[in-house]
Amino acid sequence: MSCFENAMNTNPEKLTCISIVVCDDVYRDEQTKKLIVVGVFNTINAPTMPCAHGKLVVLFTLTNGKGEYNLELAVEHEQSGTEIVRISGPLRADDPLAISDVNVTLANLVFEREGKYWVVLKADGAILQQRPLYIKHASE
Repeated sequence: MSCFENAMNTNPEKLTCISIVVCDDVYRDEQTKKLIVVGVFNTINAPTMPCAHGKLVVLFTLTNGKGEYNLELAVEHEQSGTEIVRISGPLRADDPLAISDVNVTLANLVFEREGKYWVVLKADGAILQQRPLYIKHASE
């Protein structure tokens, strides 16, 4: 799969996201080609609000794709609907039996409020998968 080819929304198959993980980093072992996922988390404990978070990585796994899709990845506050970040781009999938891991680095995120956020992955405007991410104001 190539994430950055021109999408034309010709998607005869229903693209499926079988997992989504939020972590500190993802590495690929060059010898085995296996992924090394570092520091999986669901909560950020913020000493102050607003909270600046230098880097997080979203790893998602896609399958059952054939055709072209427009992917969107966003982080949004559940209660207000405010988006912290949104990125998008085309994806071309040629083999519906392929299983592809995609990792996206999100840097310098600012969370204005504590609470529940959603890390949301969409294809052609429809939610494929989402995962909660909690921001907690850590009291001293």
